[in-house]
Amino acid sequence: MNKRLLASVLALVMVFTATACTGDTDDTVTTTTTTTTQDGQTTEDETDAPTEDETEDTTPDGTDEPTETDGTEEPAGTEDPTGTEDPAGTDEPGQVWEAPTGSVTYDLVHEYDDVKEYSFLMAWNGGAGQFPIGFNDGPITKAIEERTGVRLNVETIVSSEREKLATVFMSGTIPDMTNAPHWSTNPGGEGELIKEAAVNGQLLNLVGLYEDFPNVVRSMTVGVSDVYVERDLEHPDYNGGRFVIPTQTPRTNDDVTNWAYNVWVRGDILQDLGYTQEQINNPDTLYEFLKAVQEGGFTDVNGQPVIPAGSWHNGWSYDTMLGSFNDRSMTGWHLDEDGKVKNDMFGDWQEDRLLFMRKLNAEMLFDQESFTQSDSLAREKAATGRVAMLTGHFPHQNDFFAAELYPTNPEMRYVPVGPMENWEGKTPIGYTREGRTGSPVLFFNANVDEPERVLNFVDFINSDEGLLLSLYGIEGEHYSWVDGVPALTDAWKETQATDANSFYLQGYGIGPNVIGADPTKGWGWDAKYEDENYAEAREFAPMEFFTGATLDDLSESWEGRPAYNESLATIDWGDEQERAFLAPSDEEALSILENYRQRLVDAGIEDMTAFLQEQLDNDPDIHW
Repeated sequence: MNKRLLASVLALVMVFTATACTGDTDDTVTTTTTTTTQDGQTTEDETDAPTEDETEDTTPDGTDEPTETDGTEEPAGTEDPTGTEDPAGTDEPGQVWEAPTGSVTYDLVHEYDDVKEYSFLMAWNGGAGQFPIGFNDGPITKAIEERTGVRLNVETIVSSEREKLATVFMSGTIPDMTNAPHWSTNPGGEGELIKEAAVNGQLLNLVGLYEDFPNVVRSMTVGVSDVYVERDLEHPDYNGGRFVIPTQTPRTNDDVTNWAYNVWVRGDILQDLGYTQEQINNPDTLYEFLKAVQEGGFTDVNGQPVIPAGSWHNGWSYDTMLGSFNDRSMTGWHLDEDGKVKNDMFGDWQEDRLLFMRKLNAEMLFDQESFTQSDSLAREKAATGRVAMLTGHFPHQNDFFAAELYPTNPEMRYVPVGPMENWEGKTPIGYTREGRTGSPVLFFNANVDEPERVLNFVDFINSDEGLLLSLYGIEGEHYSWVDGVPALTDAWKETQATDANSFYLQGYGIGPNVIGADPTKGWGWDAKYEDENYAEAREFAPMEFFTGATLDDLSESWEGRPAYNESLATIDWGDEQERAFLAPSDEEALSILENYRQRLVDAGIEDMTAFLQEQLDNDPDIHW
């Protein structure tokens, strides 16, 4: 193996081991969850959830990685009535920006008479359910094969995304096609590994190829912010190359996913204790409620005592419970009482936040296993309604419980509470950048056979015909047109809600992991997004769009940034704060916070702050 490549990957693996973080990976909307990164900056939401089981990742450098969301969606033009302008033209047969109201046929760029198999790595922990054994024999999969001449041999993972990518790049066993997290190319995330592989010649340079495929062009140019393009997609080290295709990006602002991150409570317990959803909106009432649950003798479906509060795998996303302990700024920075820039890690609320969570753990009101538990263990607890209060986004909560709990125990439906107000009584706003700043991406082995064929496959899936086939299935079998909108039949709606394995055996897992510049929410095609319970959840997690530079963005241009990142490569605030949450005393918990703050000072946070103050003084329109 190339010695330079091996050294690069091993170094990155060491950094990843040292900087494993928890947080929100969605770049679409910063909700009540505000994830603090290495230097105290907050992730910006993120992320369309890449899989049915949203994973969490934050960069150690505090850049605006998708929060859910991930400030996301489209920077596009306003002349077109849909709010965007097709960079590839709108006159392609079967291709329109307006929503089709019936069947369409796309003129493929290339036609193939044979079928070629390509290896496909679904590099998302929790994504296996979308590709059950046998999905390749499903009618949707077969129809896609017939149209594109491509058959996927899918590999899924149960390890962390970073570990898997590091392994395939270091070994050189890179699949033909991969879908993986790409929140930024900054140190400490999967995107850095992808960038290093591209620079080292392991990934296919798309320049000179993708331009022939209009829907691929759109996926690479629409729904991505200038920040994402300049910082990552067209990284200076690429020397004009392009190596990844963003997926799960929006076509217009109407297509931005609000993941509705909330605090969720079992509805029967909330009612029995006499609380309304809106009452649990601050730390005091949240604590009182959890004490009442602990003392109330509540049980799960098997008669086991409930756990007052917990999370999903690896602590995802307990931060939502702590939404009262931040100032609701867009970034990891705020202005102090004198109007001066200050990093959030030095905010007065950090002590209160730390001690509040430590109190919940010390009094056994929060499940201490949550911080390190596996996905399977988290699901085992949740499946029986054993955890009274959970956090996370609506799609994950609803999809899981619709199959596991609600059919037999509808009274246990989890409902959103809050939203959590800060000390000024302000409700949360999910500040969302127009255009994603990070996303899931597709990339290809540099030596993939017939690269035009795989790009033709991606182009077809992103056509109007491909959207209908991959997301809705076979017309007349899986869906029909109702008032100009494709709608699953009642039977397949029921299957989708109660038998995910049978649903995905049809081939429904392909589209969501290939589609970019997705128009379906804006077109009113996403029935799950229109669901009344989802609509209610979004009311508890409103979002607001913005454009322009932020202090997080500008922190990347500070000349001391590389040395600063290197200085912090061996410590991670996510790990440190969890240590503080479980500390034997308040004093020890606070000492962990102070030690970390000192590490930031030693790394140069004061010089970074001075640099950002100068930028803000020169341009008061910079967002903070």
